[in-house]
Amino acid sequence: MSKTGQAAENATAAPTFVFVHGLTSNSFFWTPVVRELALLGHRSLPVDLPGHGLDASMPMSYQAQDIAEFAAGPSPMSAITVEDNVAHVIEVVRQVRRHGPVILVGHSLGGITIGLVGNAIPEAIDRIVYVSAFCPSTEDAPSATALSQTPEALKGVPVPNPDHSLFLGMEPVARGLIRFNLRSDDPEALEDFRVTNMPEATSEQTLLVLNFGMQPEDGAQTNFADGRVEADTWGRIPHSYIRLTHDNVITEALASKMIDDADRLTPDNPFDVHTLPAGHAGVMFRARELAAILDRLA
Repeated sequence: MSKTGQAAENATAAPTFVFVHGLTSNSFFWTPVVRELALLGHRSLPVDLPGHGLDASMPMSYQAQDIAEFAAGPSPMSAITVEDNVAHVIEVVRQVRRHGPVILVGHSLGGITIGLVGNAIPEAIDRIVYVSAFCPSTEDAPSATALSQTPEALKGVPVPNPDHSLFLGMEPVARGLIRFNLRSDDPEALEDFRVTNMPEATSEQTLLVLNFGMQPEDGAQTNFADGRVEADTWGRIPHSYIRLTHDNVITEALASKMIDDADRLTPDNPFDVHTLPAGHAGVMFRARELAAILDRLA
């Protein structure tokens, strides 16, 4: 087939969904959604960002539950930058684009990566979808960390007890790492995680998410990176936001702030907004409903 014929065929092909996970997560997070989309006839590609999935760092100290050594130890994850994540997803999108349109989907911190990919290659993306994901667009809150410290992010959310938390503290963050003890047997820490991330879920479902959809460490640099979307590039791409009504990580108020800020940036191309009754990580248990929304966006 000629290049012209191939281009024409690709222009009419069904889109492929490219999924980008969030902090301390991996491609498995998207498995239930990929399954439901396949049943609806869609192609999907869940991405493992650098240092995630089978490329993750899994220190023996964590395996042995020597938590003090795990918290203090070095990790190759500390060197991974948002630029590394963006370059990786750009390569994936360009390869997928050879076969037809691309819908780029991000969850949570994955919103930073997909937004910057949209800044870089808007011509290669047919729609960009935020599933309760960070979308900074203002000078006052240019990063995920800055957005997490806004009044909209903090109002009315449960405050975890620092003495009973899976999070291993700020000292690893100073070295460029985010670390959690996902194998903790502290019932209060596990309950804090459930209430924050998936309040509608059972304790058993919480353990499933911790053991299958997450990994114990991640690089911290993406959290603090300037991830602002740009009007003249990202702003040309049709974009959708899926708010989660039980989310205590990205609250409905914070989601509304990000949507409103971005709409002011691109008033002629506002967000198309949808809602799901789910928590931040618990959305994986609403895969059929999420897939139905994505199906309508294809």
